[in-house]
Amino acid sequence: MSSLDTPPSDNRHATARKVGIRGGRISAEVTPWGDVLPADGSPSLEWHVADEDRWHSPRNEASIRQTWREGTPVVETRLRVRGGDVVQRIYAVADSGGLVVLEFENDSPTSVAVALTRNDVVTQRPPTTQPVMGIDLPSDTIVLPIGHRATIRVALPLGGTTTSGPSLGSLPSPEAVVRGWLQAVETSARFVANDEPVQQLARAVVEARCALLLGGIVDPHDDPMGTLLDGIELVRMGEKPEIWLDELVPLAESCFSRHRSYASQDLAQAAAGVQDLLMRAGEKRGARDVAAMWKKMSTGDTGDTGNTIAASFTHGRRVAAIEQQLLSVRPDGSVVLMPNGVPNEWRGCNIESYGLMGGGGAFVSFALRWHGGNVAALWEISNGDVALASGVDHTWSNSGVATGEALWQLS
Repeated sequence: MSSLDTPPSDNRHATARKVGIRGGRISAEVTPWGDVLPADGSPSLEWHVADEDRWHSPRNEASIRQTWREGTPVVETRLRVRGGDVVQRIYAVADSGGLVVLEFENDSPTSVAVALTRNDVVTQRPPTTQPVMGIDLPSDTIVLPIGHRATIRVALPLGGTTTSGPSLGSLPSPEAVVRGWLQAVETSARFVANDEPVQQLARAVVEARCALLLGGIVDPHDDPMGTLLDGIELVRMGEKPEIWLDELVPLAESCFSRHRSYASQDLAQAAAGVQDLLMRAGEKRGARDVAAMWKKMSTGDTGDTGNTIAASFTHGRRVAAIEQQLLSVRPDGSVVLMPNGVPNEWRGCNIESYGLMGGGGAFVSFALRWHGGNVAALWEISNGDVALASGVDHTWSNSGVATGEALWQLS
C-alpha cells in the first residue's frame, strides 16, 4: 500500500519499508512510527519528542500517521503534540557516499525538542548540552530543540562517510528526491488517475518499481517467472538490455515451456516484455520468435489467478497485474484495451496510460473519458503496428490506424 496509517506494534520489522538509493547499495528500513533500521547492522535510530506537556515516543503513540510520498521511498510521519504536529521526513541520498536524511518540522505553535538515540548523526547545529529528563533513553542520545514553525535536518551516514563530510543545507529536498524517483520509474509506462481507487493502483505501480530499483528482485531459483517480470521492469526503467539478455531469455523459454503453471496475466506481460527486451537489444528475429511461441500457447490452459493484487506478489508481478487490467497482448498478437471491462469502482474515473507494451516492440497509450453512461477511448500506437480491440465494447476494433478515438458502449 502507498499510505500507511498503522497503530503501534511490537514487531519492529512487520511493516517496515525501505528507503535507499538506486541499486540497493545504501538502504535502511523505516518502521510505521518512523524509526530507522540501517541495513548495515548498526543500531537503530529512534526519535522522541518533548512538548510543554510530556515526552512522546512515536512507537507508543496512537496519533502517528505515515505516508509514503506518491509511492516513492520518501516517507513522512506525523506525531501529534500540543497544538499541532511534529513532522518527520526520511529519505536517502547518494551524497557523501550515502546518507539517510531526516527532517523534523515543528508544525505547532510552541517550541519542542527532538531526541535521537544515536550521537553519530550529522547535525546542522550542535545538540543541547542539557541532560535528558523525564524519559529513559540510551546514553548516546542527543537532543535538538526546534522553534515554533521551524525545521531542522540531520543525516545518518551509511556509506563509510565521516560526520564532517556532508553539508546538510545543500542536500536535495524531499520534493526533489520524489521528483527524481518519479522520473526514474516513469521511464517505463506511466499510469495517471486523479480519482480513487484507480489512483491507488497508480501509486502501487510506482511503489513496486521503486522497490525494484532499490534491489528488490526475486531469486530465479525461488521464482523464475517472478525474476523474469522483475528484470523486464528494470529494463523498461532504463537498465541496459544487453546485461539482462543471457538471464531473462532462458528464463522466458523455461517459463513458456511450462506455461500451464502460470497465470495468464503473468504470461501475457512476460511475452510482451521479452519482445520489448529483444527489440531494445536489436534482436528483431528473437522478438519474432517469442511472438510465434506466444501464439502457440493456449491461454485457456494457463493457471489463471485473476487480477487480485496480493501483498505477497513480487514487485514485477504487481506491475503486471495492474497493467494487465489496462492492456493485454493476445497470443494472436492483437491488443485488448481494458480486457476485463471497466470495474464498477472505476466507472466515472478518467484514466490515462502511456507507453504500455503492445508486443513486437510497439507501445500503446490510451485514455478513457466519461460521457454519461458511456466512455470515450483515445489511443495512440508508436514504434509498431498492432490491431486493437476493446474488452468494454466487444463490437469495436481498430487496425492500421495509429491514433484516434471512439465512443464505447458499455454493456
